[in-house]
Amino acid sequence: MQFLPLNNSDWQLFLKWAATEGWTISSQELRLFQDQWRRSFFVLRAEGKVTGFVSAVAYEESGWIGNLLVGSEHRGQRYGAALFDFALALLRQAGLQRIWLTASETGLPIYQRRGFVTIDRVDRWCGRGQGLLKLSGQVAMAELIDLDRSCWGESRAVLLSLLANQAEICGSDKNMALLQPSASGWQLGPWLAPLRYSQQNRSTLQQALAKTPAGTGLLTDVLASAGIETCLQSSGFTKLGSNALMCLSSQTPCLQGVAALASLGSIG
Repeated sequence: MQFLPLNNSDWQLFLKWAATEGWTISSQELRLFQDQWRRSFFVLRAEGKVTGFVSAVAYEESGWIGNLLVGSEHRGQRYGAALFDFALALLRQAGLQRIWLTASETGLPIYQRRGFVTIDRVDRWCGRGQGLLKLSGQVAMAELIDLDRSCWGESRAVLLSLLANQAEICGSDKNMALLQPSASGWQLGPWLAPLRYSQQNRSTLQQALAKTPAGTGLLTDVLASAGIETCLQSSGFTKLGSNALMCLSSQTPCLQGVAALASLGSIG
């Protein structure tokens, strides 16, 4: 077996398999993995064939495992376990304090056996843009980066700066969310709300919907612990599904004020 960086044909195959699984791969995430984190995305080749994919992204103190995907004709041959263990070993070698992932119900036992613990639940919500306002092009990145650092306990400045391309911040002060335009559907995240004021949460959602083109889907991956389900429902959002947020760490991590993740899946 060989774990290798993806070439162009590998990318096309990954996107084909992902579409078959019903995965949403945002254009921002795809751009990051084809540029900034190209060396963090791997294909597994066995007996001359592509059998699966996985990504492993490291920040200052934490890492994320994502995009674990095995071709339907190759399942049941432990390729998924090999991919996961390879990614896990890479992040452990980096000396990180925490390793994160999101897991479906079928994946939970696999990760639990390797020491991962469920920390929260990630619910995917979808609303529809209203097209009432235009993006101003103003992004207060320094404030967003500082707030994100206080919520996650480490700097993710590289990620946020890259996502800020053509994006805009909704909300203000201690309730900030990055509205990310995308050809595959707009996204709201990261969303940081340490004060948990329902009025501020509702205002942030209203701003995001008003700036999203009319009829365009607006996705956000919200932590269940954020307690903003009522705000989402009253703003016309519908829950599409849920995954467990899991972590491998010597100490139980504490996410203070994280309302929604920055990516639709594998970067946190």
